[in-house]
Amino acid sequence: MEASAPTAHNIEAEPPQWQVRAIWVSGRLLCGSISFFFASFVFAYFYLDALDLNKNWKIQPVHVSQGLGAAIMALFVLGAVIYRLASKMPAMDALAGGVIAVVFSLIAIGLQFFEYTQLDFGAASGGYAAVFYGWTSVYAIVALFGLYWVETQVASLWRMRRYGERATEVPTAERELLRAGIESSSFYWAYFVAIGLLAWIVLYIV
Repeated sequence: MEASAPTAHNIEAEPPQWQVRAIWVSGRLLCGSISFFFASFVFAYFYLDALDLNKNWKIQPVHVSQGLGAAIMALFVLGAVIYRLASKMPAMDALAGGVIAVVFSLIAIGLQFFEYTQLDFGAASGGYAAVFYGWTSVYAIVALFGLYWVETQVASLWRMRRYGERATEVPTAERELLRAGIESSSFYWAYFVAIGLLAWIVLYIV
């Protein structure tokens, strides 16, 4: 069976820092992609509000739950801040911060879907209602993918703490790979929550 990469003696081995750098860059690229994705909801909100064809921006009185909205956002922000701060600590000390971020964010997602049962309007109640349901529901679903990344870092930390470090298939040690993963995922998660904060300001306050 052939190797996945050339292994001749005259080919220089990959420097250990390259893999760490690749993980760092991947988190930033992901931030860029979700920026463009959620920009569509920002555009839809202000475009439909400004255009307001046939006065259907809000077909009926539309009232969002300010209390639930604030609670959802507070949980997301607290989890992101704690995890980001934990990422600055030694890798083995970031476990609690990751667990808190996952738990708080899952509660926030649950509250988001619970909020839909308390609203007095549906997605067909005008442009604002359509943007509200679309933006918040998509945000909650996409959040699950980010939380999966955070959860894998938490699980890896727990395994390393319990069973010790394992050998890797790359020149970089597992501890360094995990540290890079925690830094990158915490940066992405903080950025993702910042987008949610923007959504909360636009949908609940503006």
